[in-house]
Amino acid sequence: MRKSVFFKLALLIIPIVLAYEVAQLYMSYQSVYNANIEAFTKVARSTAQTAASIFEFYNPAELDDNRIYSKQFDELSRMWGVAYLYVVEPDAETKSIKYIIIGFGDDAADIARQTRYAGVEVEGGFSDSMQQALTSGEESTVVHEKTELDDTLTCYRVIDTQYDQETEDFAKLDKPYLLGAEISFTSVMKKFQSRFHETAVYDLGFTLLLTVAIFVVFYFRVNGPVKRISAGMKNFVHDREKGVKKLQVKGNDELAEMSRSFNMMTEEIDRYIADIDNLNKEKHTQEAELAIARNIQTGLLKPSRYENGSVCIHAVMRAARNVGGDLYDYQVLDDGSVFIAVADVSGKGISAALFMSRAITLLHQYALLGYSPARMLGEYNNTLAEFNPNGLFITTFVAVYNSETGTLTYANAGHNRPYLLSDRLIALDGAAGIAAGIFDGFAYEEETVTLQPHDVVFLYSDGVNEAENSGGALFGTEALEDELKKHIGRRSGEQGGSVSDDILKTIEAFSDGAVQSDDLTILTLEVKPKPAHSEITVMNRPENLTALNEMINRERDIPEEIKAQLLLIAEELFVNICSYAYGEGEGELTVAVDSDGDAVTLTTADVVAIEDYDHENSVGGLGRFLAFELSDGHTYAYRDGRNILTVTKRIR
Repeated sequence: MRKSVFFKLALLIIPIVLAYEVAQLYMSYQSVYNANIEAFTKVARSTAQTAASIFEFYNPAELDDNRIYSKQFDELSRMWGVAYLYVVEPDAETKSIKYIIIGFGDDAADIARQTRYAGVEVEGGFSDSMQQALTSGEESTVVHEKTELDDTLTCYRVIDTQYDQETEDFAKLDKPYLLGAEISFTSVMKKFQSRFHETAVYDLGFTLLLTVAIFVVFYFRVNGPVKRISAGMKNFVHDREKGVKKLQVKGNDELAEMSRSFNMMTEEIDRYIADIDNLNKEKHTQEAELAIARNIQTGLLKPSRYENGSVCIHAVMRAARNVGGDLYDYQVLDDGSVFIAVADVSGKGISAALFMSRAITLLHQYALLGYSPARMLGEYNNTLAEFNPNGLFITTFVAVYNSETGTLTYANAGHNRPYLLSDRLIALDGAAGIAAGIFDGFAYEEETVTLQPHDVVFLYSDGVNEAENSGGALFGTEALEDELKKHIGRRSGEQGGSVSDDILKTIEAFSDGAVQSDDLTILTLEVKPKPAHSEITVMNRPENLTALNEMINRERDIPEEIKAQLLLIAEELFVNICSYAYGEGEGELTVAVDSDGDAVTLTTADVVAIEDYDHENSVGGLGRFLAFELSDGHTYAYRDGRNILTVTKRIR
């Protein structure tokens, strides 16, 4: 069953959205729940504090006090939403309590109104929570407990003083009273659920709108153009007799550019087909068709040379016939990374060329969309396998080089293993998978390798190692590796031509005029060294040595053993300058590191004046001696009012 990119994206995004929404609802639940508990805890404390202030003036001698205070407690309970507000006289020994005053709120149970009243004594009513409140020493204690009447959030407050009318002052009681403010937890949870439901509805609504907006944008801005391009390609390959409909071009993005290229390609084919129809002989017709296919094929390939500040690329494709099934491609992506690919279609001639043109278009499209090498080959394989009536397949190697990190990430669909020419010859034989176009649904893997300046990645098709001479002998993989080893350590333009040029010359000499039996493709990517200048300006303090060490460690072009010596030189000179260059004072010093590929120089300013150095007897002389012994040369100079010390260390 065919699955579109839109459907696959939906399968990817929907679980993510659901997981996000579950997490969001969980956090909302916790947030609203905690907020409700905190709010009702404050209510319980405030009610208990207010009731305690009232009760401190309670006089049991006044017969109306119980009625008056109970009425006030009733009003407080209804006003604050408290179910029960009471004062009890606890008896820890008998585990009983005696109600002095009690008020009921709207949430109070009917049974409580009948059984709880002033003067009633409840045996076993003295709970562990009451005991904790009496002994904790806290002014008030809030607990969540279940009573015989309800599940409550209760604030207990100890009252051990009362107003004495005779002395007109507060006096200590013989034994304390316990004031309780009980809020129905059932009521709390109802209010919490109401608030949470509102929050959940808002969250779900917002997430749904956002998800729909994303799908709508993707469907109209990406999925639609991709489907039109894919349908046009299928029509171009399989249904040319019915005519090729031009693709509608909208906008100026990569998809629009691909549509324009496809339209131009179909127009060019139509012109050449019209010329073919005018030919009377089959031979001329075949030659014209081959010329068209070759023009289309070579028009799809990038120029043979490309260079920017990060890489130098050289590529060549020689077809065994007028047209072939090999391809190469490279592209500088939006983030500055470089995409490279080499592929080989099974078969030769026009059918292979058409299959090749579709393959290179797909690779180019997925590279511009920013797919990883593994995902790129997965989508590429599925699309080719879906519409492949001739049963062709294509071996493909793709890679993306990140010039910022120096990493090359690659994946391989049954292609010849490429080579890395570094300090030794390394076969990039990881992440192997089946050739594309045979079975859909295959998951490809990818590997990553770190490249150094002047490293060369060598990609090729089997037309290289399987080149034949007039006697039918093959050039062979072993001979190819031997030739590549000769280029290790050689830079572009040195000791002859490039790697690809030299390999081609070697194969031509081996073939000795024999007819080329297979398409031959080579693509090389050489890493160019970054501009090697780093500089920092710091105060002459020893702790700033860390910044200097970090700057040196960032220099990727310097071998590790040389870098270790350079770090020791920098440390000895830096500490020496910090200790003696400014006497007892402080000042700035600038340190710069420059590399030209063969040597690295470390320059410091300001150092002690040259005439002030006592090289044999001064403090710090041993450190300078060690630094100069490790270096390959050093110079002093006075420039722009500063003393400059330059130390040179050869890299190669």
